[in-house]
Amino acid sequence: MNVLILGNGLSRLSFDKEIREYPGEVWGCNNIYIDYGDKLTAIAGHDWCMKGASKARKIHGYKYKIIGGLQWGGDIADESFTCDPKFRENTGTTLVAEALTRGYNVEACGFDMGGADVYSPGHEKRNKTVWVKRWRLIIEEFGHNRITFWGYDHMHFLRSNRSASEYYKLYVKGKSHIPREDYESIRKTWESDYTRILEICPCVMLKNIGQREYKIVEHSSIIKSGDMIKVPEDLAQKYVDAYPKDFKILPLNENE
Repeated sequence: MNVLILGNGLSRLSFDKEIREYPGEVWGCNNIYIDYGDKLTAIAGHDWCMKGASKARKIHGYKYKIIGGLQWGGDIADESFTCDPKFRENTGTTLVAEALTRGYNVEACGFDMGGADVYSPGHEKRNKTVWVKRWRLIIEEFGHNRITFWGYDHMHFLRSNRSASEYYKLYVKGKSHIPREDYESIRKTWESDYTRILEICPCVMLKNIGQREYKIVEHSSIIKSGDMIKVPEDLAQKYVDAYPKDFKILPLNENE
């Protein structure tokens, strides 16, 4: 019994046909519903992404279930993770651990260990060495024979004693850890900006009405007092809920 788990690394873009034709269960992370909402059977991720996933499911009649229980996640869920809590942090590795715990064999697509991301500009510049460490923890717990990578096979690296930061050190230099021509072509031509998400998701203006600057990590932006940026509505609400004295939501046509 297999499950295909989709990450959001750029390598996923080479496998659209295979994903569409996959005959079994398909699980995915965060904003993946934007592209594969009609194909997914389960999704998990950041609370603001799951709000979007829940809305999209109602609007389009998608059938995926939302799995909740990540250490930092919200309470939007149809069911909870059952894997050991030590795995419940990063969405992709949590889904892998959950699938293995439930007895599935895992086919992993779009897991680039922290490289450029389909939905998050500048993602490759953030140190995701911990992702490699969590993959190694999963392999230590469940073994490696039940996991298959689509495209570049990371298993040799994950089972080696090579530094967990090896990939990250390449990313920050603008280099790739995947020695494939098709991946290089995608990486060089992909528009690593937020435009695509902003065209698809309902958006608002998020204004900093406080006195200090904030780093909006999901948008790879820093906004100072008085600044405002266009972001998905659910992401804006996340910051307003967390910092009600510092943020305000404005409609897109508002010009304050």
